[in-house]
Amino acid sequence: MEDGPAVGYDELDVALAHWHVNAWGGAEYLVTKMAETLGVDQIYTVGVPSPEGPNPYGDVSFYDVTVDLSFPSIRRFQSRIDRVFEYSLWEDVDWREYGHPDVLITSGATTRAVITPDDVLHINYCHSPPRWFYDLYHDRKDSLLGLLSRPLIRHLRTRDVTVDPRVDYYFANSPIIARRLRKYYDREAHILYPPVPLEKYRNEGDEGFYLHLGRLDNEKGVLAIVKAFEQSNEEIRFVGGRGDVDQSVVDQIEGSRNMYYEGFVSEERKLELLATCTAVVFNGRNEDFGIVPIEANASGKAVLTRNEGFQGVFVEEGVNGYLHDGSADGIVDAIHRHKRAPLTISKSRVEPFSLTTFDTRLHSLITEWHRNHQLGSDPAEEEV
Repeated sequence: MEDGPAVGYDELDVALAHWHVNAWGGAEYLVTKMAETLGVDQIYTVGVPSPEGPNPYGDVSFYDVTVDLSFPSIRRFQSRIDRVFEYSLWEDVDWREYGHPDVLITSGATTRAVITPDDVLHINYCHSPPRWFYDLYHDRKDSLLGLLSRPLIRHLRTRDVTVDPRVDYYFANSPIIARRLRKYYDREAHILYPPVPLEKYRNEGDEGFYLHLGRLDNEKGVLAIVKAFEQSNEEIRFVGGRGDVDQSVVDQIEGSRNMYYEGFVSEERKLELLATCTAVVFNGRNEDFGIVPIEANASGKAVLTRNEGFQGVFVEEGVNGYLHDGSADGIVDAIHRHKRAPLTISKSRVEPFSLTTFDTRLHSLITEWHRNHQLGSDPAEEEV
């Protein structure tokens, strides 16, 4: 094919699709900010969003495509049965009915099932390959639910792999997700970090307390943090929802002289605590992507974090934080290392997560990929 005139982003018709919204979380934040950045005022989804209340991340609305499918009441019911029917629902959407966009960006695993006209560029933003199907399969398969659901999981895993060739290019939200895409789909991905409004974070010194941000969940390793601070006698403040830890853990915190649980706080209170803490303690297990270490560094504070998942990649020992093994003793050791050599972090450390970086990279890659797609280039042969 001969080279045609380059098409700028402003000349492209871009559409966004996101899997069923069952909670307002990180994926919904990402797709909302992507819509704002791209000038898209409506995101296609399956089913009416489940959470009560409007989208808290912006004015972008969600449009339920099941109303345009055959037997819409049945399709809407199917959309609420977890993700089981979503591959089939997305497959039945005819994008010619929505203006035949030049570029379709899908968000979430099941949206990859869309069948677009051959001239439409399909980009998927991958938050993670379905973890029940792949990296967490062996962790969950021996429970009663895991045992009963094995035949369905195997069917859906096959379905998931089958739809992969329908995606022309992938974005991944972190190096961890890029690695999983390479492992399970044999696909390369361009890393596009979720944007963080860095300008709102500040450093107002050290008022002598450590900070834990996040729900009191077992997956956040909260019990080990509590045991560590029982040993260290340093002050720590826990900020976030109640989570799923045993009540005895909450009782330990509330009965302690050096640990305080503030619960869910306002955004301004969170920023104040980040601005005045000594360092942030993070103990999440193998997280795909975590905004807390970025918030800490954006506030000029070090992160004392478990050495695995995204945070294990993001934190460089003795540069923007200290690494530990997730145990109480490991956390205590990280506290001692930080006390011996306190760190002050420059905001330039988190520049890759800025809104400006997100905007620039998103627009340039969409334009480049659309150009390649029109020329018939093979994405597998292009460098990432």
